[in-house]
Amino acid sequence: MKKLGKGLLVLAATIMSFISVQNACAVTVTGTITATSTQPNTITVDATTVVYGVQFDYVLNECGITLAVDLPVEIEAVEFYCNHLDANLLQAIIINDCVLQEMELPRQKGRR
Repeated sequence: MKKLGKGLLVLAATIMSFISVQNACAVTVTGTITATSTQPNTITVDATTVVYGVQFDYVLNECGITLAVDLPVEIEAVEFYCNHLDANLLQAIIINDCVLQEMELPRQKGRR
């Protein structure tokens, strides 16, 4: 009975994940940064498109560039609809001649 209960729970969680995240697609956003935030880590491009998952320190360390207002950027992101919200998750960013792709979130100690 315990295995059946666990199996049903896993099935229900899988179904809910398909329901909550729908229609993901790749998009390219090109424009000028009009706002930045570290709570959560986001940048707004051309005052209309908010991109989540920006790692300001990583861009600074790898390119020597501080993401700031009026900086032109090209961003590749995954656009998805989740819980009544359209969101863009950063996959790659191009600033001047610096290209950073598939940025990974920093891992916490003890996690894999």
